Amino acid sequence: MGLWDVINKDVKAENENKRVIVTLRILYIVGIIAFILDLCFAGIEVIRVFPYRIIGFLVGNLILFVLTYFLKTLPSLILFMMYFFAWTLLMIPCFGWSAGMQNYFIIILMLCFFAAHGKPRFKFMLAIFVLAIRIMTIGLFGGMKSLVAIDQVSDKLLQITNISAVFLSIILISYRFSQRENEEEDKLMKYNDRLKKEASTDQLTGLFNRRKAEECLSTIEKSKDFPSGSIAMGDIDFFKKVNDTYGHDAGDEVLKFVADTMVSNCPEDSIVSRWGGEEFLIIFPNVNGDDAFIILEKLRHKIKKDEIRVKGDIIKITMTFGLTEYGFNSDIETAIKEADNKLYHGKENGRNQVVY
Repeated sequence: MGLWDVINKDVKAENENKRVIVTLRILYIVGIIAFILDLCFAGIEVIRVFPYRIIGFLVGNLILFVLTYFLKTLPSLILFMMYFFAWTLLMIPCFGWSAGMQNYFIIILMLCFFAAHGKPRFKFMLAIFVLAIRIMTIGLFGGMKSLVAIDQVSDKLLQITNISAVFLSIILISYRFSQRENEEEDKLMKYNDRLKKEASTDQLTGLFNRRKAEECLSTIEKSKDFPSGSIAMGDIDFFKKVNDTYGHDAGDEVLKFVADTMVSNCPEDSIVSRWGGEEFLIIFPNVNGDDAFIILEKLRHKIKKDEIRVKGDIIKITMTFGLTEYGFNSDIETAIKEADNKLYHGKENGRNQVVY
């Protein structure tokens, strides 16, 4: 079992906040490492002058760390705060004010908001309590020199050690308690994106549905980027016969085949949508009618030539298209009706053609 497995082990009590407990364990480890480094930099004289205090806090750290595996979240949090209050206040005389022990109050302050459960008023009251003790600390110990001789280099190292431990603890607390929120927010954004996509996409073919197509048309009508273009309405010929002969599953495969073929054979900026049933709407922004006609003719020939294989059956289909242009002064709705009328005309006059 690795170190992280030990730290990340769940508490025995049920329904406890594992995130808080694991965070406290890591903070205990950060604190003990900083404490040992402080002792190394300050020298053996500190241990000689304050043996019971030093040993007491080292043992206390170990005991409280172990207790996190057995106690509930709130007692563990309270004991942690009491330990660091006492440790900060009693270590300032050992290492001096300049060592920066008082900065550990920031860790307690952050835990008041991130780890302590309760209403905002309760959390603010805890924060005010921490501030009061911090101010009291200035009155009692502000500018105090260490009771043992510590040279200037060691004093700088003590400052670096403690401020690094505080910064590391702040990063840890911020990460641990924002990670889930960030994950949940990311999940929510993905879920919203999926819902948005589902609301605008035809589930069978993956094309834009009619609602999304109408939004695109409205955008085009208002936009100056697409002052002209072409609109085509397409319909699968004798689609009902396909369903009656081969079944609705085969009909679905035909619709998907048509959708894929149109997307792969139309320009990239084209908007291909399933308008309803076996009817499709294609928008060609900034493409004139003549060029759009050429594109549709190639598309029509490909659809006619290709075979659709469904469960051993070979299905061949054709499509009819109605095509019209829209320009600066055109009304999009009128252009759609005109394309639909041309489609109807093609269906009435032999099918398998592009009417322009």
